[in-house]
Formats: sequence, structure tokens, C-alpha cells
Amino acid sequence: MSVHDLMNKADQRIKAKEVFTVIDANGEERFDVKVISPQMQEKAQKKKELQTYKNKSDNPFTLVNMEASRDVKELDELNTKELGYFLILQSYVGYDNMLKRSADAKLPMTAKELGEALKIKKRTYDKVIEKFIKIGLMYQESVTLFRKGGYQAFYIDKKYCTRGSSRSDKVVKIFIGSLQELYSHNDIKPADIGFLFMLLPFMHFQTNHLVRHPYERDFAKAEALSRKDIVAITGLDEKNVKIHLRMKLSGVNVFGTFRAGRNSIYKINPSLFFRGLAPDEKLKADFTLTGQSL
Repeated sequence: MSVHDLMNKADQRIKAKEVFTVIDANGEERFDVKVISPQMQEKAQKKKELQTYKNKSDNPFTLVNMEASRDVKELDELNTKELGYFLILQSYVGYDNMLKRSADAKLPMTAKELGEALKIKKRTYDKVIEKFIKIGLMYQESVTLFRKGGYQAFYIDKKYCTRGSSRSDKVVKIFIGSLQELYSHNDIKPADIGFLFMLLPFMHFQTNHLVRHPYERDFAKAEALSRKDIVAITGLDEKNVKIHLRMKLSGVNVFGTFRAGRNSIYKINPSLFFRGLAPDEKLKADFTLTGQSL
């Protein structure tokens, strides 16, 4: 190293010391005070967000049927917000498909609790429940648990989702804690969740890529969805699609995007949804290496 380089390095050290030196009212240097720069604070926050993201790998999940979801998406009776409500409710099913406030809850969810989970008022959740029951997405029946007369319980039909395992590969794992956390963010609306629901039937096996032919194992034949395809599938304008594609969970993007020539290819964060046995390290790294999507 040249003398010039050594002088520059020494100068940088002096400047760094000046930046992080604290002088008290008596003019004395304080060594018992820790100074955190904005850069250090940002780095610590990013580390915390990534750790929160990584800790979700053990989340319990609901298995959502892709073909049934496609059928629901095509129903004229449901708008994007209502599709979002339906997906959120699927994160509250127990192993018998009864809606429960939590996995440990012994009692079924009441209509009021259901409304709280959806973040809507009574007038709205009454209409939502009535519509879902009318078109066959949900049903209600009396169950005898701990009191005479029993309770009125809500169920989601098992053709749409289940808990546990499945022999079919035409299902997507919805990680319960992650989806509920995403919806708890003030900037995430029911329509954002409805947007996600509409794309579930297009997830490719083990890669989470959004494709036209999700059951084609040869990725070269699966045909990746373009943004124009997503616009056509969702029926939303391009501006709204761009906004939805920027959703974040714990500081990490919900959608990963990478370029292939002139085209953008999209995939969904495996911390939220995954189609397959378990995401490999490369897929996880696509979202964790930079704290966002590639």
C-alpha cells in the first residue's frame, strides 16, 4: 500500500471517529454512549424484518384447491374484495373445516368474530356470510360442545380448502400466520388479498412462478405470465396491477420479479404461499438475499 493510500485510510478513520464521538457539556469525550447512525438503524431494522420473515417457515398452513379457486374466481356474484374475504376466512379453518379464532380455540367463531377477522362491520359481514352461504362456499350448522343447545358454527366447504395433507398436487399451501399478518397491515386491503386469490390457480409446482399452464412440469412449456396476462386474468387495469405487485410482508416483497430478455417473470414469496413439498434454499434466497424480490 502506498503512502498516499495509508494517509487516505488514516484520514477516513479520523473522520469516522469524529462522526461517532460524543462530547458532554463539560467538553469531555464520553465512551459510555453508543451512537447509532441512520445507516446502522436501517441495517438493524432490515435484519429484524428478515428474521421475522425467516421465522415463518414453520407456520401451519391451509391447502387451497386450485381448480375450485378458479371456479370461485369465475363467479359473477363475487367482486375482488369478496374474493379477498374468502381467502382470509380459509386461514381460520380447523381440521374439520370449522372456522375458529385460532388453532387452540375450542369454540367456533361467532359472526362477530368473523367480522373482526375480516376487519368489517356487522352490516357488511352479515351480507358477506349470507352471500357465501347462498352460493355454497360456506355453510352453517349447530354443534354440541360444552353446553346444552350447542353452538352455531360456520364451515367452509372442503372442496375449496382443507387442513392437513393431500395426495393431489393441485393445491397451494397458504401459510396461516403469514396471510393473517399481511392482512393486519393498514395498507393492505381486501382487494389486495382478492388479487392474490385470483392468481393461486396459476402457480407452478415447486417454483412458485406464475404461468399459463401450472400443471405442466416442464417449465419451458409452462409459459410464464406477463403483466398483460395478469391484467387479463384479474380484470384490473395495469395501474392497479402494478400497485398490487408491490405488496410487502415484513418488509419483503410478496411478488418476486426478474427479467428474461424484454419480459418480466413473476413468482410468489414462498413465505406466504407455496405449491409443493417445501421451497428450496434458492427460492427462499431470491427473497431474503436483498430483503426484497429479485
